[in-house]
Amino acid sequence: MGQVLPPAKRAALQSHGWTSVNSAAADAEGFKRDLLTLAATLGTATRTRGRTVVDELVPVSEGKAQPRSLSRATGTGAQPWHMDMAHRPVPARYLALGMLECSSGTAATELLDADLLLPDELNEAASTEPFLVRTGAKSFYATIKGKGQPFFRLDPGCMEGATERARRLMTLLADLCVPPTYVHRWTPGSILVLDNWKVFHRRADARDDPTRSLFRVTILGDSS
Repeated sequence: MGQVLPPAKRAALQSHGWTSVNSAAADAEGFKRDLLTLAATLGTATRTRGRTVVDELVPVSEGKAQPRSLSRATGTGAQPWHMDMAHRPVPARYLALGMLECSSGTAATELLDADLLLPDELNEAASTEPFLVRTGAKSFYATIKGKGQPFFRLDPGCMEGATERARRLMTLLADLCVPPTYVHRWTPGSILVLDNWKVFHRRADARDDPTRSLFRVTILGDSS
């Protein structure tokens, strides 16, 4: 993999909200370097909730999951649609996700154009109903759709409806049967880059995939 996204791949990221490339790294350290090199071409890599810059994500049961994480509710099962870093006032712009090793049975990562999730009849509630976004001492209130906000804030793990209507809204969104716009089936060395403001993502059911290991770099970008 080159140190930057080829022009066609960068154009795909800008237009579709995702693109994919491959790394030829032979070991985990080389693979992480490739992820960080790629991340540097898009913005600034940032730590998440006190972790290292390159996170390693593995399926965990509900009882072992961190509070306010999606795994606390779903365990190793399929996740709901969400964005990463919704607990920050301005969520990270890009994610670089990669697998050094995997099998044909590895749980896929599914993507959804964010504009396709919200039915017209829920637009008003999404723009007005407040949610408490829990992030420790710096928790704040926000709506899913904010005026002039270039993203939909959505993470059932850290967002708690502050009104009954907000709680019903989150339940409705979680129950919607919206098919993915793209399913990324992992192959060894594969890297998926996504625009966290344009597409939601979710992990497919990983109950039969306990050794699934995904590397993630979270990238701050510009505010436009």
